[in-house]
Amino acid sequence: MLYLDDRLPTHPKILKAGAKLGEGGASQALHLYLLGITYARQHLTDGFIPNAFVSSCGVVSKSGSVAKVLANRTVRLWRKVRGGYQIHDYHQWNPKAAVVKEKRELDRQRKAQTRGANPKGVQRGHFADSRARGIHESMKPLNTKRTSTDAARRFEILHPVEIPSFALACVVMREAIDQARTVDHDTGLATAGEYFKTFCAHRGLAYDGDLVRRTYDAVTGSQRRRA
Repeated sequence: MLYLDDRLPTHPKILKAGAKLGEGGASQALHLYLLGITYARQHLTDGFIPNAFVSSCGVVSKSGSVAKVLANRTVRLWRKVRGGYQIHDYHQWNPKAAVVKEKRELDRQRKAQTRGANPKGVQRGHFADSRARGIHESMKPLNTKRTSTDAARRFEILHPVEIPSFALACVVMREAIDQARTVDHDTGLATAGEYFKTFCAHRGLAYDGDLVRRTYDAVTGSQRRRA
């Protein structure tokens, strides 16, 4: 999933790049910039955009010229490097390739364990699974407000959870802060922490209050230093 700042289309750097490109330039700059981020995330390049991708991009006309403007020293959305371009501050908003690969491997192992526990591939209905675990919806108190913490605890009952590495937990916290910024316009610990708990629950990751605080301090501290 790609998280973007809703102010990106009118970001001063995009507008500056557009002014250098002329009529329709801002649209071209924004389009190629987004394509670059998509490429980097899909291929896990840690923000590197090869020349071959830029030159073969048929979506943006004169993509080579647009790329040079994105890397212009007065724009600095990209940086010219050997063999291509590097997206400026890529890891401030996107996880490192090593972290993504680690998460994928954990997901693969968890799925393998699930298949091993059900070797015949028998698929039971939701009601049967819930009844077998003693947590059918009819057993829950009525008019009880559910929270993200409740969702996390229920997920832990239904699925085995993994203890994440600190690096992986920081990736989840960055996503939680981005979500809190986009949806609630509030990146405080309380709001970001709720999203963090929900994201962890959905991914089958264990967490505690100390992990929430430590990852929040680490991510916000890193963002402040880069700013």
